[in-house]
Amino acid sequence: MFKIITLAAVSLSLAGLYASQSLAGPTATQIITQTGQIAPVKNLPNIVKVGKYQVELRNPEEGLFAGEETDVEFRVTDTTQKDPVEKGFKGVANVQATGIITMPSMPGMPESKPDIHREGVPGDYGVVCYFPHGGEFQIQLTLTPPNEKPFKASFKVDVKDERTVNLQKAPPYRLQIVDWPRTAKAGQFYQLKMRIIDTKTGKAQTSFDEAHTKLFHLLIASKDLNWFIHEHPEMSADGTWTIQQKFPAGTEYQIYADVAPKGKGSRILMSSVKVQGPKPTWNTKLVLSKSAIDGGLKGLISSTKMPIPIGKMTTVRIKLFDAKTGVAAGDTVKWLGAAGHLMIFHQDRMTVVHSHPREDSINDALVKKGIVQFSARFPKEGIYKVYGQFDWQGAVRTLGFTIEVK
Repeated sequence: MFKIITLAAVSLSLAGLYASQSLAGPTATQIITQTGQIAPVKNLPNIVKVGKYQVELRNPEEGLFAGEETDVEFRVTDTTQKDPVEKGFKGVANVQATGIITMPSMPGMPESKPDIHREGVPGDYGVVCYFPHGGEFQIQLTLTPPNEKPFKASFKVDVKDERTVNLQKAPPYRLQIVDWPRTAKAGQFYQLKMRIIDTKTGKAQTSFDEAHTKLFHLLIASKDLNWFIHEHPEMSADGTWTIQQKFPAGTEYQIYADVAPKGKGSRILMSSVKVQGPKPTWNTKLVLSKSAIDGGLKGLISSTKMPIPIGKMTTVRIKLFDAKTGVAAGDTVKWLGAAGHLMIFHQDRMTVVHSHPREDSINDALVKKGIVQFSARFPKEGIYKVYGQFDWQGAVRTLGFTIEVK
């Protein structure tokens, strides 16, 4: 699975909305006319017909963009009944509705269970959607009309990357750093305390879904992105996550919380802390490099699509070798439920990707040959710092690469 978030502005896009048919009957690009005949639906790929019921997902005029919480309307009608007022099919009132939002290409990503409510017009409903990044998602609705059996209507939506200008209100959640000392010094341990705040209630979130064996993946990177760690704090009853942490140099550090609030899907939230002390001993410039070594494990990074496409899914491939012998390192083992973890940071530090390999026989066979493939999406051009993590010979190795996307 993978996740992208651009923390400057997160919103959703349904520009390329299309539907899939759930049961036998007319296709999603057909509609039953008032005369009972089947006619094609032009420019309405967001309609699903199941038996006598028709469900239309309504695309907002401005579209949907990654990271914005948006109320998407849908309408349920009975094609056997005419509406004398609307001059169309009659809306079905009092439908019991639930929904699940998933990313079909990333089955390991926690599903989102959006809130669904009734609108003022009989047959009209709203589903509150939040997509953490651009790409193709699926909205599956389970609908139960009064005195009827439930049926499903599925819609695939092409979600765009974030808007340049943030038009949204406050995001649903934010990361709060608690009691960080202003005098924190490099080389000393401090308690890093964090809370995930529900911006609607102002309260700390205390219920989360698990993603790759953990409820909270903590990613910390130095301001220059050339120092990085991946840890897992523990939560107390009041929703405060805590971990003992030592920072190696005096600089600013970006704190990324990769979490999935219960039923709301995965997202990455960001904050930062400052540390006093000596300047970094590492190179603070982003120097392009497609090879890296850690603990005797060498990696070479590439993409199956060159040049790397912007705003589209691509496959990032890392070939692993024993640095001493040059033999392919096909003896890595799973860490946190995955053959590897890939963290990608844009040079602006605001766009973050967290990806895992697909779990299937093809990729399992490649891993045994020392090849680990990740699905990823680069939403904009620029330089990216990429960290691959693999469990090899009893320890987690972290390989840092720097690539440019034009």
